[in-house]
This record gives sequence, C-alpha cells and structure tokens, in this order.
Amino acid sequence: MDGRRFFEVADRLRASASEAERRTSISRSYYALFNVVLGVLSAQGVIFRETPDDHYTLISYLNKAHNRTAGMVGSALKDLRLEPNRADYDMKATVDARTSEFLYLKATRAIAQFDAIPPPDLQEIVVRIQQLS
Repeated sequence: MDGRRFFEVADRLRASASEAERRTSISRSYYALFNVVLGVLSAQGVIFRETPDDHYTLISYLNKAHNRTAGMVGSALKDLRLEPNRADYDMKATVDARTSEFLYLKATRAIAQFDAIPPPDLQEIVVRIQQLS
C-alpha cells in the first residue's frame, strides 16, 4: 500500500466534529509522512530493520544527510513523532480541529519538500545515509 493513502484519511478527518476522528487524523498524518519517506529511501537501497527504532533511525538519517531539505523533513518527522502517541493515549488532553489541521499541514508540507528533492540530490542523500549505517 502507498503510505500517501493515509493523507487522504487524515484530510477527511482533520476538521471533524468528532475528537476521536481528529485524533485519528493526527496519527495518520504522521504515519503517511513516515511511510512515504521510509518507502522511498528503502527503494533506493537504504536498509531499515523493520523495528520500532526505525522511526528514530529515519529521523537521524535525514538530519545527518548533509542536505538542507532532508534535514527539514527530518525535523518535521521529529516534531510529529510524539503526536500519534499523545493522540492515541493521552485521553485527558483535548485535541481541537486547529491542532489536527496544523499537524496535517506540517506533514503534507514535509512530504511536498521531500518529493521536490531532485533525483541527483536524493541519490547523494542515500549514499550519505548508507555511509552512516
């Protein structure tokens, strides 16, 4: 499955009157970004272990790739990483439409930045990441 499909779900639910749906939007926004970036890099030869640590490994790789755009995407992933946990487990917090909208837009901007990386630059990023592992 293409991780981008999660953005469709997040988009439908981000302004919902239902807090449970807004919380789901937050989770789907993060996982869409994570799965798309992980999938592209994996297809380019970057090896991930398919463990929960892959979330932090991906963030670290992007931030250490010596590419401004990759670093911005890594920072967005880092910022968004804790949000699904809050949305899924912190039942005392209130998640309003403004919050789910903000996080959805942050994730969609990050994927647009990642998608705009020219192929030669993406290949450089992959080589640098492979040197890290």
